[in-house]
This record gives sequence, C-alpha cells and structure tokens, in this order.
Amino acid sequence: MSWRALLGLLCAAAAAVLGALMLGEYEFTGSLPFAVGPMFGLVIGELVVAVGGDRSRSVALAAAVVAFGGIAWAGWIDSTQGLEPVKGLAWLAAGLAATTAWFRTAGLPRR
Repeated sequence: MSWRALLGLLCAAAAAVLGALMLGEYEFTGSLPFAVGPMFGLVIGELVVAVGGDRSRSVALAAAVVAFGGIAWAGWIDSTQGLEPVKGLAWLAAGLAATTAWFRTAGLPRR
C-alpha cells in the first residue's frame, strides 16, 4: 500500500467520523437507511479512489470497514450511545455502506 493510498484512507476515515456525528442525530427508521447507507459508502469509496488512486482489494476492504464503522457509530449515537439497542436498520445501512464502498473502490469484477 502506498502513502497516497494511506492518505486516501485517512481522508475517508475523517469523513466517516464527521458523517457518523451528523447521521447519529437522525433515527434509522423508514427509508433513511436505504438511502443513507449506499450514499455514505459511495462518498467513502470515492474519497479513497480520488485521493488514494489505489483500487486494490486490500484498500477496498479497508474502505468497506471504514464505511461500516461510520454507519455503525452513527447507529450507536442514535441509540442514545448504548442505552438502547442499536436498531436493525442501522446495521442494514452499515452493510449497504460497506458493500457500496467495496464496489466503488475495487470496481466490478472483470470477465
């Protein structure tokens, strides 16, 4: 992994922290998780590709982990920081974010 790829992942991690703090103020109900999850993953993946310029599988896995962690943290904040259980739709949004970040970073498989 190059320094540039590491810088892209650090920028994505900073965006994930900021996004988690903002999304944690909203409840993960209705259609919000289905819209926020893929958009969050797309932003994380785009940052990794634009800044890092690396589309390897290891970088894609790291981007997926960052996206999942950002949404999971937002779900934890939404659950009044652990006083209530994290909603199932928050976990679904985190999975959608991770999947979208993976495919945006690694790209679709070639035939």
